Amino acid sequence: MGDQKRIHTESVSKVFIKDSLLNNTEITGNYSIKVIDTVKSYTLLYSNEPNSVNIETKSSVPKLDSVVNFFTEIIQKIEKETNAFKYELLVDKNTGQAFKVKNGDQYLKMIEQVASTMINELGEKKEKTKAQIDSMKQKVILYFKLAEPKILETTINEFNYIMQPYSYTFPYNSTVSHKAMIQDVNALGEFGDVEMPAVLTISSKQHDSSLTIQSDTDYDKDFLLEQIKKKHKNMNDLTASDIFLSEKVVTIFTTTNSWMVSHKSNVVFKMKEVKVINETIVSFQ
Repeated sequence: MGDQKRIHTESVSKVFIKDSLLNNTEITGNYSIKVIDTVKSYTLLYSNEPNSVNIETKSSVPKLDSVVNFFTEIIQKIEKETNAFKYELLVDKNTGQAFKVKNGDQYLKMIEQVASTMINELGEKKEKTKAQIDSMKQKVILYFKLAEPKILETTINEFNYIMQPYSYTFPYNSTVSHKAMIQDVNALGEFGDVEMPAVLTISSKQHDSSLTIQSDTDYDKDFLLEQIKKKHKNMNDLTASDIFLSEKVVTIFTTTNSWMVSHKSNVVFKMKEVKVINETIVSFQ
């Protein structure tokens, strides 16, 4: 108990259409993990460091209308204000995977308080009427109330995605493949409620004082195609040859104390003329 680690993340997301860059988003952040209880499960205090998250987006997409911009600005400000919330994650001792946010109710209350204050300030600044401010307040709070379970699930998923190599079973200096069901880290995303069948290939290589584990996820393209067509009725002419999804993760452990040193992931998704690339580097300090 009392063990503590600092995590630095760098993430780049790029969207291309016909090989032309449409959107480029870069996110950097610092997080801390501290073990505060070890009785039944591990209880970890997991949070962003204050003012450490930086998001920079460059886009060639036309700006949205003023109403959408106003709503988006409020959501972004609320997310920024609640960014340093300290999540108490319950983690299974056997798998190393988090399964619950113990103080999730506190998070919802915090969002409601921040949302109310923020909307009042923005409403007055933009000279909105009291009725308009109250209406926007109801809409934003309702959004977060409905989204809260998915927000908390995403927090758990993000933590588990980084820590997943701790739960792998594999032979040293060798490779093994097995079937797996994979779920999107972002529970609020389009496929956040869908488990995807895939083949997970894990290889390990021992060095002098480190162990490198690489995982390659090969998704079932027919299943993925079926899900895309369900979500988008205008994609009925899409075929398996029109889509591509690749996910590779490389994790380095130090063998002196078994702590993770770094976690690098690369995800590439293509659908006809659209290509999305997500690259994330996580380092433990």
